[in-house]
Amino acid sequence: MNNRVVERRWLFCPLGIGLFLALPAQADNSLGQKDNIFTGVNDRQAVELTIPPGLVEGSRLDGLVRNYYLQRDNHSALVRRDPTEWAQGFLLSFRSGFTDTPIGVGVDAHAFLGLKLDGGGGSGGAGLLPLDSNLKPGEEFSSAGAALKLRYRDTLVKAGDQLVENPLVASGTSRLFPQAYRGITLKNHGLQDLWVDGGFVESTRLRNQSGYSHLVTAYGARNKAGVLADRESPHLGWAGALYNGPWGVQITAYGGQLADIWNQYYLGISDAIPVSDTLVLKPYLHYFKTRDEGSSQLGQIDNDTYSAGLAATAYGQTVTLGLQKVDGRTPFDYLTQNDRIFLYLSNSQQFADFNGPGEKSWRVQYETPLTFVGAPTLQFIAAYTRGEADLTRVDPGSAGYGYIYNPDGKHAKHWERDLAVKYLVPSGPAKDLSLTLRWAAHREGDGYTAPGNTRGNSSADEYRLIVDYPISLF
Repeated sequence: MNNRVVERRWLFCPLGIGLFLALPAQADNSLGQKDNIFTGVNDRQAVELTIPPGLVEGSRLDGLVRNYYLQRDNHSALVRRDPTEWAQGFLLSFRSGFTDTPIGVGVDAHAFLGLKLDGGGGSGGAGLLPLDSNLKPGEEFSSAGAALKLRYRDTLVKAGDQLVENPLVASGTSRLFPQAYRGITLKNHGLQDLWVDGGFVESTRLRNQSGYSHLVTAYGARNKAGVLADRESPHLGWAGALYNGPWGVQITAYGGQLADIWNQYYLGISDAIPVSDTLVLKPYLHYFKTRDEGSSQLGQIDNDTYSAGLAATAYGQTVTLGLQKVDGRTPFDYLTQNDRIFLYLSNSQQFADFNGPGEKSWRVQYETPLTFVGAPTLQFIAAYTRGEADLTRVDPGSAGYGYIYNPDGKHAKHWERDLAVKYLVPSGPAKDLSLTLRWAAHREGDGYTAPGNTRGNSSADEYRLIVDYPISLF
């Protein structure tokens, strides 16, 4: 009975996502970007290793009703469209328990439907809805998928359509539905304080698509016209581990290969230091090493990216200071729509990642529950980030990144300001309904946006309004 209670508490949210703890071992900007409930994949899977056998007894069916409005007001002559979309989403997620056999067998399945409420007068492209050949948002889209799962002692294996969450590959969640991957993953908790993770994926269903597509990157998959080029990878494989050491120290290490594009390695170290009964300091350090691999479809990549920071929490309030440096002639790149919610970069924000070639940046963020106005479930977040990149370092002949080159971009400066308010209904018929308001303002200096870069990394204001209502059916 007690195990069942623990299971319910952790597995309440749709898609089996459990309680998300914004610890430094995870993406350190997650506090500022967490406007959804599709996080905590690893926490949920850890709990699945402990629930009692029972294919039916351990099953759950959850639903989510999500209403999402996103408007981007561009202020640059290089970007002539202002993407605006409003959509309604419905999602069902079924998770079975495991058979009472030496190797427990179960299945996870999901289905969703997205409906267009407004397409901004045809100005689509906000990422909520699929676009037709005229770049107008579709009226609706839907999808369904399933994964077979096997459990043996402290090991969980999943094969099929699933969510992934680690420093090298993660399911983008900051639109209507989460991004999914198709492949095989393995998690093991056999050793005390050690979490081992490995996997192989060969395709992804992007957040605004019904079907699956090949793996491409966020920056290198575009040419000078800003149009998707033939820069696909047939598969991605990875292996990694997270170790919880003494005195609150956490060490995370990963390595992976995006075939014919790059080898990428990650090392993260964090700690939680209680200074007093009311003050906790959380220092963290992230390092990424990326090198081209195989046929090098994006050209030469020799990139080292460092980010570090310190979060101080007292009386429920958190102040975070972050520093970041990109060393290389290419930006720090990642899988397309591997959302910045999961980017292990200190200074990645709602609009910009501050990950340009040679870029140095700093960030300050403040977060607090508004308990002093009698609303403990009302949360306020404010962040400001400023960076300076060197776009003259880019090889203009680079197959994947040449479009970023700007001869006037030696001191390409830009800044971003983010404000967010999130309210969670604590009780009553609408219990657990959440309302999130987000505003990001990004401004560029001279030389920041390259003449060939039409991706929209320019001066803009972006507004988001998200209403989530999770429903536990059984």
